[in-house]
Amino acid sequence: MRAVLRGLLGVALVASAVVAVSSPASAGDAEYEIRVFMCSSPSLLGCGKRPATGAQKRSVRRLLEGLPEVEEVRFVDRAGMYASFRRDFAGNKPLLRQIATKDLPEMFLLRVKEGADRERVTRAVRGRPGVSWATDAADWQRDALSWTPDWDGNLVLCSAGSAMVRCGKGRGKANKKAATARERAAMAAALAKDPAVLSYVFEDQRTAYENFKDDFAGNEGMLNATEMSDMPESYRLTLRPDADWNTVTNRMARMPGVSWASNARCFETVAKLAGVYGLLDYSSAFADGSPDACAPGTG
Repeated sequence: MRAVLRGLLGVALVASAVVAVSSPASAGDAEYEIRVFMCSSPSLLGCGKRPATGAQKRSVRRLLEGLPEVEEVRFVDRAGMYASFRRDFAGNKPLLRQIATKDLPEMFLLRVKEGADRERVTRAVRGRPGVSWATDAADWQRDALSWTPDWDGNLVLCSAGSAMVRCGKGRGKANKKAATARERAAMAAALAKDPAVLSYVFEDQRTAYENFKDDFAGNEGMLNATEMSDMPESYRLTLRPDADWNTVTNRMARMPGVSWASNARCFETVAKLAGVYGLLDYSSAFADGSPDACAPGTG
């Protein structure tokens, strides 16, 4: 998962990491909840803009309550989701302005018995009529790397042929090309004079690929599908703890040659939006290169 946080393959890997494949159950997993998000928000994954019907919700509840692995089933409606959302993101006013009650899904919140096959639970509901997707909090907690990266900020540079909007326009002759030496020099100069940046290092494709292979050593499919040429170059930043990290990365995201930029605090926000509230849309990068959930002044 660290490779996802490094942004080695860009935003697509962040989204795929959120919908993680479950790992074998281990002791202590019972304290973590499984969330089954229903098709109650138009943008939810796999819903085709069709909300779950009352009959579908009742059917899913009966299924969940009948699973021997499940100890408790609790339904959370949109009002309950929104109240929790406002508490969790009370300090992120721009995000609160974007999200209304109608944007949040309904869900079933499950507690699973100690030692039970948790993957069987999520597998039982995936693809059921009215179900968007399911996530297990134990998967994230069990990951030894968790969501703690070894950098604070990350600037992913444009690669040749990149589909990112900022790489394809506004750069003159460099449009749709890899970040140029002149663009990299301008980035380095901006980082060097930014008081919020304690230090930075440049990571070329070869270094990125070696890190990627280490991080995904157990995922043969991912390794076979990825080549060194797929790796974007990047700058890894160490930022002052008392600085607003979102301000730094939003500003750097606008520099020519930067595909997108983010930081560890932003990734934590995006992960929580997806895993706790089912909002996968906020795992995507917007045209200015930074996730919409991480406005300046909020991190």
